[in-house]
Amino acid sequence: MLTDAMPAAREMALSPAGILYVGSRAGKVYAMSLLTPNAPIHVVASGLQLPVGVAWRDGNLYVSAVSRVLRLDGIDSRLGNPPDPVIVNDKLPTETHHGWKFIAFGPDGKLYVPVGAPCHICRPDENRYANLMRMNADGSRLELVARGIRNTVGFDWHPSTHELWFTDNGRDLMGDDVPDDELNRITKPNPHFGYPFCHAGDIPDPEFGAGHPCSDYTPPAARLGAHVAALGMRFYTGSSFPPEYRNNVFIA
Repeated sequence: MLTDAMPAAREMALSPAGILYVGSRAGKVYAMSLLTPNAPIHVVASGLQLPVGVAWRDGNLYVSAVSRVLRLDGIDSRLGNPPDPVIVNDKLPTETHHGWKFIAFGPDGKLYVPVGAPCHICRPDENRYANLMRMNADGSRLELVARGIRNTVGFDWHPSTHELWFTDNGRDLMGDDVPDDELNRITKPNPHFGYPFCHAGDIPDPEFGAGHPCSDYTPPAARLGAHVAALGMRFYTGSSFPPEYRNNVFIA
């Protein structure tokens, strides 16, 4: 075990200097050096609303906090005296139901930010909720990437094709074995992955499915099983495991 001193830890980001940053559901963002034996745990931000997502870019740490994306500038050299967070964007929805966010920078240099459905099952404004968005690193040009996504808590880009792949956690109250959670990929502009009308590619929703055939929506690349509730995914690009693992996905 690396440490047990980061309560409610969620997403992690590693800086080139070997500093591990960890978001949490406890209102804090933690940091520790992986290159220093018995390194202390630093709290580099606190008092935030569900600062789950963290992403590293150009010397700065980006943090999601429900309706806001924040930035800690030059943080590697300021662990003991962290800077005040800079607001990058504060125009995201304020609902906390599926409101905490996994974030990541894509190969296009943009920050990708999900906005989950503000409910268990409902029909929200799909241009505002149940989607995946992206913005420039300065918070400008917020735009839709994909819709019909109930709650993604992990995404990554294929190392060779640069296609975006993501998990999606499906609805409850349809039984122990349905519907499957999903692994999806984006192969065309502005896809819709079915929520709330269709689940797992071929299961109409009992409340919202009428008049919305599943064939109208992008099916999953793989079914993960019902109620799996994935909390992260990454393509493996290392060399520690056998070659057949390379460019394949690990899902937590």
